Amino acid sequence: MNTKVEIELTRACARSDNVVIVNAVQEISDTYDPDCRIYRFEHDGEPSKQWYYDNFNFHMQEITLFRNPDVDPTTDYLTYMSSEGDVYHAWWKGNFREKIHGAGSWADDAKGYGRLLSIASIGNVLYAAGAGGQIYIRDGRDDWRLLTDKLLYDPEAHRKVAAKAPDTTDPKFLDWLMNSEKDEPRNVYFNCIRGVRGDAIYLCGEEGTKPILCFWDGDTLHELNTHLSEAALTGIYRESPDSIWICGREGVLLYGSYARGFTPVSLRSQHNLFHMTAPYRGKLVLPSSTRPGGLFELDPKTSDLKRFSPALPKLRGDYIFYAGAVADVLWVVGQKDIFRFAGNEWERIEHPDL
Repeated sequence: MNTKVEIELTRACARSDNVVIVNAVQEISDTYDPDCRIYRFEHDGEPSKQWYYDNFNFHMQEITLFRNPDVDPTTDYLTYMSSEGDVYHAWWKGNFREKIHGAGSWADDAKGYGRLLSIASIGNVLYAAGAGGQIYIRDGRDDWRLLTDKLLYDPEAHRKVAAKAPDTTDPKFLDWLMNSEKDEPRNVYFNCIRGVRGDAIYLCGEEGTKPILCFWDGDTLHELNTHLSEAALTGIYRESPDSIWICGREGVLLYGSYARGFTPVSLRSQHNLFHMTAPYRGKLVLPSSTRPGGLFELDPKTSDLKRFSPALPKLRGDYIFYAGAVADVLWVVGQKDIFRFAGNEWERIEHPDL
């Protein structure tokens, strides 16, 4: 990556109360260009030794922490996943890279399901999910397999439907287009996967304009009722085994569990695009990029939603997308901004290439 061009931040992960990881791409890049730079910021380091970076030749989709029992059961390490199914293990004793075969859109071995969107460590096992109803489990090094094919997209069924399409200039084309939807295979997008253990995993996302919320019980994938006709679900936070929060676009927030069901939380009338939910000092913090954007906090006891106090400093970019807390420190990252909050006031972290 050429640091002389303008960059923007796209992904983040709070490594500790002292360290945050941020991903950057060139502003001129196409959305899924396989080119990024991962920065590590160490807050308590010497001024000349606070920033480190590595370049990667893939499109960074999500960053997680993984305690890999095969290499070190005592600590976790950073793990990066691309939208094409590359998984990079940043283990300090020896980095290594894997590929989830069949995933992706550009990869040579892609099977037509689409891109991966989320990765998570659940019970010291990695899981990944994404477009086309893909859900994968890692059984060991270079050993990824489908967890279930219950909602897996069928590219061949789609090709058969498309083969019957009249020419676009044919007067019958519009009728075919309207009627063909009922014959199309389901195409579920899982935007987030999180879990308690291998037999208690939640997945959320969208299918067209409809929300999708699923639960894996270790044997079967269950589709859950959200009581919403339209929505896109984007993030999952587990407060306890029986207390799960699901956020989404258009100001959506769900609360409940597989055992007792989920219900929409009644919020004040606004249409935030919530990216995720994170706990901080007894409240839930939700970064929103639009309608309106900013950092919000929710009291889980009263469902009272308001802007986080104290307010974020004025943004240099257009939006924020990440909030993560470790110990008593809250990190917030946006397109052109990094902030740290330790309980009193916000500290703006100056990025050397922004």
